[in-house]
Amino acid sequence: MNYKIRFLTGELAGRVFAVRNSGTLIGRRREADIRPGGMDIGAEHVTLMPQSDNGVLLHVHDNAAVRVNGEEATGEGDFLLTPGADVCLGKELTFVLEEDDSPVDMESAAVMPDDPEEATEEFSGETAGDDNISGAVPDSSDCTRYASAAELEELRKFNRSRRWHRRIVLISGIALFLLIIGGAYIISNLQLENPVTWPGEVSGNFDDGEFRMEIEPGGKCLIYYPKTPATVTKSDGNNHEIMTALGKNMDVPFHIVFSVSTVPDGFRTTRRKSFDDWRKRVSEQEGFAFLDEPGQEFYRPSESGFPYYRMSYTRQDKNFRWQGYVSYMRYHDKELVLLREVPANHFWRSERVLQRFGAFVVSPSMVDHYWEIPEKRMTEDSTRLLQRASFELRKNIAAAVWNDVDLMLRTLLCRAYETKDQVLIAAVVPLWREFREKQKIWYSQCCLAYQTYQTAENTEGMKRIINECLRRFPSPDDHRHVKIMKNIWTIEE
Repeated sequence: MNYKIRFLTGELAGRVFAVRNSGTLIGRRREADIRPGGMDIGAEHVTLMPQSDNGVLLHVHDNAAVRVNGEEATGEGDFLLTPGADVCLGKELTFVLEEDDSPVDMESAAVMPDDPEEATEEFSGETAGDDNISGAVPDSSDCTRYASAAELEELRKFNRSRRWHRRIVLISGIALFLLIIGGAYIISNLQLENPVTWPGEVSGNFDDGEFRMEIEPGGKCLIYYPKTPATVTKSDGNNHEIMTALGKNMDVPFHIVFSVSTVPDGFRTTRRKSFDDWRKRVSEQEGFAFLDEPGQEFYRPSESGFPYYRMSYTRQDKNFRWQGYVSYMRYHDKELVLLREVPANHFWRSERVLQRFGAFVVSPSMVDHYWEIPEKRMTEDSTRLLQRASFELRKNIAAAVWNDVDLMLRTLLCRAYETKDQVLIAAVVPLWREFREKQKIWYSQCCLAYQTYQTAENTEGMKRIINECLRRFPSPDDHRHVKIMKNIWTIEE
């Protein structure tokens, strides 16, 4: 008597397979007769062996998850199935054993596809398990793969879809090639510049305009921009908006916006906190969409550096979708924001010039007057802190505890400017500038010593200098910290 199994649930639901007289292996192995997917199916899950008298012997391989008529079969073992018995493999795959009244000798004949070309593809060793189709052709010549009519139709559909896919890929490739050739021809005829340049790069004549600003106390900076016949500028105090153009053909609109505003409770709000508040505000109210995480960079890196956060962004206004870079700076209790942007469709051409020409310059005096708002202030009274700071600075700077001096002076500066105490300001500012000047001298001496050790190939001396400088400049808000980490030992860049 012949038998067949009918799958009721799982990925093979509705499929029917004959049980071969030589046995039918179900599993994920390539040689298996029925190959369902899923990690809950073993490489060799179960084997069905028809018996000469009656029924089918179900052999369960090692550690395979099987339930026979609702009862779990644990470990390796054999179970005699009779027609009507249901077996669950893994978590979802269930089949029922049935008698097969078909007169065809399934051991010697297999249902083959009508198209011999398709037969070659379908039975060339590609298993259905690879494409969610059960069954495979065993490598051994004495085994035959049995396929139902539904399987063959599914394989035919699959092969047809693959042929269509190849045609679509070929046509798309040809179309893309023609599009690239056509685009290159159009660009060459329109004489579009790629990449776009700052106008002075081409002519050698940097005919740039500028706005100079003074931001009290002691802050001096400027914005520069290429002047064109169509340049439009608008100013309000230290706030400036400029519309001009980039490229040798002046064909890319270039928009610059610089604004200065006072941060509420600015002498207690750190640069990071005010930056996060600004980013949230412009995202919610002005349609900014930021494209990357903020990175810290520096203006005036040859001195101790003026730190700022830099991000790329896009935003939509009435006429354009702009894309560009923003620089966010803090100076005392004020936030300085510089936007430099071009229309989004020109950004791919203009990215280099937007990065290379920052359109902004900070004076050395502004760097000297710069200090970070501390996360936590010292609690001692101002007179005591002033005495301690003066005492430390009278020492040899190499013997002073820089972290303590730095925090004392920044605490005093916050108090002085917050309360507008002119006497305290007049006492603290010279100490702060003296501290920064002594730091510069000490760092210059370390650079010279490092270069001397390097020439002499004195590794121990070089390591000692590096470790000492890392201890003295722990904060990434000072560009010297970056230079030390990158092993750049020069007094000036």
